Amino acid sequence: MGLFNRKPAQATITAAEIDAAARGIARDDDTLANELCNRAGKDSRSVAMAILARSVDYTPQN
Repeated sequence: MGLFNRKPAQATITAAEIDAAARGIARDDDTLANELCNRAGKDSRSVAMAILARSVDYTPQN
């Protein structure tokens, strides 16, 4: 029966969520980044790389 064989819908991760997670990473808080990666499922690597790339803009430079 098709009703029980459906795959869950792909989670949509917005740019604002990636930006917020990147700010958290820059403040040494990975909670939101972990949640987004878990929600992304098979695309978690791409989401993690996007978060890390964006976090560079918020990391204090010495």
